Amino acid sequence: MQALDRYGYCIFCDDIRIEPGGKLSFLRCYNAVMVVDRPFPVMLPKLCFHVTVCSPADKPYSSLMARCYLPDEDKPVAEEPIEVPPPSAQLALLDSLPPGAEAPPYIVVSASLIIEPIEIRRAGLIHVRALIDGGPLELHLGSLHIRG
Repeated sequence: MQALDRYGYCIFCDDIRIEPGGKLSFLRCYNAVMVVDRPFPVMLPKLCFHVTVCSPADKPYSSLMARCYLPDEDKPVAEEPIEVPPPSAQLALLDSLPPGAEAPPYIVVSASLIIEPIEIRRAGLIHVRALIDGGPLELHLGSLHIRG
């Protein structure tokens, strides 16, 4: 089986809570659209993003930055570095796999980002992206359509 190249995804929700045992609860999650019931601009008390980035284990990360872009904005409204182990430690994970493992090994990194409060000036798409190893390209992790 051939491994996919790097990919990721994002969960958009109103709140993220850490439960006993380290479990995460995502509260009031959005599928693809957030409908607001008042005219723009809209001030939300909080908006949360849980990002996950996956990379083949033989392509370790040296750095990872999560970025959130609001509709029609070129600069991120939020930018958060995500701590990753050194590339040598990531590559060492390959040595710890049992011989003949069928599933392709991945390095998986996740983080929760919370923006509070957040002003959304217009309808459109909120994009969440990851900047890997300083770029120049960003990995698209997901988008949420905001409409009135």
